[in-house]
Amino acid sequence: MAAPDEILYAWGPGESRLGLMSGGRVVEIAIARPALVAGAVFLGRVAEMAPALDAAFVELGLERPGFLPGAAALGISRGQAVLVQVRADAQGGKGPVLTARPTLAGRWLAFAPLAPGIALPPDLPPDAAERLTVLAARLAEPGGGLLLTDAAAGRGEDELAAELESLRAEWAAIDQARAQARAPALLWRPDPLARLLAAHPGVARVRVDDAAAYAQARRRFGPLVEHRRGGEVAGEVDEALDAALAPVVALPGGGRLAIEPTLALTAIDVDSGGGRPAEANRAAVEAIARQLRLRAIGGQVAVDFIPGGGKASLFKLAGALKRAVAADPVPTHVFGVGPLGLVELTRERRGPALAELFCERDSRRTAAAAATAALRRAVAEAAHRPGRALALTLAPEVTAALARLPEAVAEAEARIGRKLTLRAEPGRGRDDILVEDLP
Repeated sequence: MAAPDEILYAWGPGESRLGLMSGGRVVEIAIARPALVAGAVFLGRVAEMAPALDAAFVELGLERPGFLPGAAALGISRGQAVLVQVRADAQGGKGPVLTARPTLAGRWLAFAPLAPGIALPPDLPPDAAERLTVLAARLAEPGGGLLLTDAAAGRGEDELAAELESLRAEWAAIDQARAQARAPALLWRPDPLARLLAAHPGVARVRVDDAAAYAQARRRFGPLVEHRRGGEVAGEVDEALDAALAPVVALPGGGRLAIEPTLALTAIDVDSGGGRPAEANRAAVEAIARQLRLRAIGGQVAVDFIPGGGKASLFKLAGALKRAVAADPVPTHVFGVGPLGLVELTRERRGPALAELFCERDSRRTAAAAATAALRRAVAEAAHRPGRALALTLAPEVTAALARLPEAVAEAEARIGRKLTLRAEPGRGRDDILVEDLP
């Protein structure tokens, strides 16, 4: 997969959506909400020490305390104020993951104010590494560290110095806010667009639809940012988001993927859809790699490829999937084929998946189950309302389910000895069943 080259920035009140594009396709979607605080710096207060985990739970003023690993080396104790940065947002009932060594990231370098030293990318050519080492030594100041990215190799000293100066100014503002704050307190949070650009310095264009958001981004990032009117950007991002939340993904040749997130893992089933199983399996490999990133799926994943060809075929598919996920910026490890014939992999959790942000996991009964429950309620109520005509007022989807069960409706009417009138009421909950007397 080619490196991302464009960002779609759809601003909205309470929620902004940013689509990272590569080759004209959205490959990743970032959601910015007040409750999502990855990258933010807090002055927290230690709520509880967990020696067995070598960690501390830190109160941040959020719904759940943050988890700070490596607490023993920090020398902190319960009740103490501590400066922390959020590494990963809360997810799955767990609080955010924290670090006590904050880093402010730019497009070409990052500033680590509490971690002195200079770090270069390990795969730089020797001449580029030597040049950056000399530059970093000139830019560095006592007490702070520099982390240079691959993209820094193509930038001049003035450009790197300007970015570092901007990051140092942000840290000075954080330090000043810290001096005036009382824990727990939010001191600083990164701009969502800046954070995405820092993670993907190769982006050459940002399209923004909102005029005020455009003006703000243009002031900071200059001609990189373009204004689009008429809802073009929001439409593209919404379309990509709808596809990323759909439980089924179509494959070339008529096959499909069924993606089902659970509390323990994400299950992916490959279906040929009447086509050739081998072709569907091959098409599924690239689609799975893309969907993992697009949906921000983390944790354990089990893939059920279409059987055929024996274990050797499954091992080939596992190898192909390993190559396909190699370009994912989030560490993803394909372990191979498990005893049940499932290809098993894990993807590092970096925050909540899109499904966790936009969809509820609940135990609501199906529309068909609610429909039969409504009939049982009507039969029970009829015993207390002899001779009266009855009406069932239901959610539209439950009324539609009853329309597909004419025999069950007829049985209920025969049991109570009268007709049932069905009414669909938009906005009514699936389990909200109302039995009424008709005049």
